[in-house]
Amino acid sequence: MKSKKILIVCRSFFPELTPRSFRATELAKEFAIQGHQVTVLLPYDNQRDLSTFENLGIQFKYFGPLVWKDIKPWGKSAIGDLSRKFGRVLNLLLDYPNIEILWRLKPILKKEKNYDLLISIAVPHEINWAIAQIRKTGTEIAKTWVADCGDPFMGNILEAIRPPFYFGYFEKLFCKRADFVTVPTQTSLDAYYPEYRHKFRIIPQGFNFDEVKLSKNHEPNLVPTFAYAGKVAQSGIRSLNTLIEKLIETRLPFVFHVFGAEAKLNLKGYADLYPNQIKLHDPLNRLELLFELSRMDFLLNLDNGTLLNTPSKLIDYGLTKKPILNVLAHQPDMDLIKSFFKGDYQNALKIENINQYNIKTITAQILNL
Repeated sequence: MKSKKILIVCRSFFPELTPRSFRATELAKEFAIQGHQVTVLLPYDNQRDLSTFENLGIQFKYFGPLVWKDIKPWGKSAIGDLSRKFGRVLNLLLDYPNIEILWRLKPILKKEKNYDLLISIAVPHEINWAIAQIRKTGTEIAKTWVADCGDPFMGNILEAIRPPFYFGYFEKLFCKRADFVTVPTQTSLDAYYPEYRHKFRIIPQGFNFDEVKLSKNHEPNLVPTFAYAGKVAQSGIRSLNTLIEKLIETRLPFVFHVFGAEAKLNLKGYADLYPNQIKLHDPLNRLELLFELSRMDFLLNLDNGTLLNTPSKLIDYGLTKKPILNVLAHQPDMDLIKSFFKGDYQNALKIENINQYNIKTITAQILNL
């Protein structure tokens, strides 16, 4: 295939440990390895070492740095609670702080032109919104624009409060202006406006399978040992509190490893009380994490309770070839959990056709557009 000139616009990139960072990083690497001319446009961060990617021939350009930050609670006082609520209101009404991207990205995009392919990585959705506004003026950044959406915005039912109606203007505008919109699963389509469905394509998350190294020890652990990797919240669908409490109530032996930035904050009390059973770990880079997960007897996934949002971690879980215990955070199936403790994995969550997530397959699908 003739070399293409490709622009990838994103907020998150290596070394960040997020699904959108993995998406942008893996695409940029694979396209460059295939001989395409790859440029990545992202917020400036002087702590980010990109030399490995520059050695592949990837060029980096910047918008920013982004200066608007999340409003964090000031301690546990009444003032701290007020600051938390104020931050939440700003997020709901203005999508603060992500809305900053809309203003910072547009003047930079006006200078970019003559690309064969433009790939925008959302979230945040402001990236798509900025490109749509540039295209509305008649400015062509690339021959083809593929807007990639890991999660919906207006149709995101995981949020307790839906976004205000006026954000619908931006979402409809990007759907109208994009040549294609890519989403990870077929069921994701139901979260978007039906009048633009003809533009949607199913292209899931992709990874370089050649880099994955797994543990060669396949013997079960002496005590049921399992792990969860990802976001841990104090409440809601990403909370492990109910599950841990029910596990302790069983009085069964187990070791539960949790990998994630919020784990040591939100689960410290449990780890202090049950240090032999609850093990908390700092985030690891993806390849190190996969190796550690492959040492477990099985892995835990917290079900979203909806088919509109599918955790990308399930791809990584599938690569470890370990059984996956899928439960609801607020109502874990204890009979299912006990069967896993006994080594009965017949009701494990299945990851079908793992090869569809190979980054070579994913880049071919995008180029075919």
